[in-house]
Amino acid sequence: MLLLVAALAVQSPGETPATKLAQVYAEYRNPDFSPFVHPERYFAPRLLKAVREDERLAGPGEVGYLDRDPLCQCQDSEGLHARVVSVKPTSHTSATARIRLDFSPPAEPWKSAITVSLIETSRGWRIADVSSADEPSLLRELEASNRRQRSTRR
Repeated sequence: MLLLVAALAVQSPGETPATKLAQVYAEYRNPDFSPFVHPERYFAPRLLKAVREDERLAGPGEVGYLDRDPLCQCQDSEGLHARVVSVKPTSHTSATARIRLDFSPPAEPWKSAITVSLIETSRGWRIADVSSADEPSLLRELEASNRRQRSTRR
């Protein structure tokens, strides 16, 4: 019983996929924000595991597969304006959202869109996958890269 109460206390009251994404993108107002500083706050367990393995396989101070922030499709989020265009439930514990990314000066003007898949975990809504025009599934690509890195190290 205490574990259930503790698990529920971690999740923000009334958190929905839309409020989670609004909170995530509000974090980008801080110029030093990166979801990789505390990835457990943003990513679902399977994606979190793949991110951490990518970091481990790359080694200290090196860049692995993730050479950019997939949530802003950038290395530097200065000038980012993100807008959640739509959020659609896919089940009672999952949802898909379309995000519009616009960069304006001082960044070079640029526009893009991503689709974010979310799942509800015991710690709240977390990002399970990100897709863009160039990368249909961050999770699948990251896991494939990790498999290739492991096989070359044997």
